[in-house]
Amino acid sequence: MRARSVLSGLGAAGLAVAMLGAGFATPAAAQQAQQGAMPPPAGTVTGAPDDATVRKAGAALRQVAQIQQDYEQRMKSAQTKDQQQGLTQQAHVAAVQAINNQGLSVDQYNQVIRTAQADPGTKQRLLAAAQQAH
Repeated sequence: MRARSVLSGLGAAGLAVAMLGAGFATPAAAQQAQQGAMPPPAGTVTGAPDDATVRKAGAALRQVAQIQQDYEQRMKSAQTKDQQQGLTQQAHVAAVQAINNQGLSVDQYNQVIRTAQADPGTKQRLLAAAQQAH
């Protein structure tokens, strides 16, 4: 269970690491760059998400953490910038698909992550949901 070991040490910084990974941006950052949108101000939080949303985000977080770990390994063996860029794009697509497969948009997922970073109760709920996800 590599994903469980990835999640076991996840704290507030770990939530960001689960999204940022080595060399690839968060799905939201890439999406905003493609759309030319400005990200919301740091620390913008709009209230605690409901339990169903936290469960979905927890399952997605587990998958995104696994994707990050897998692609970090692949990035180490990439020999050219083109290979790294290709892997970055693949990781982005895989992360977005994992989030969408849980019934969340990237914006909804990132909102839960931001809320968890600002609210210890939400963080605890999210990490518990991630560890319970199969």
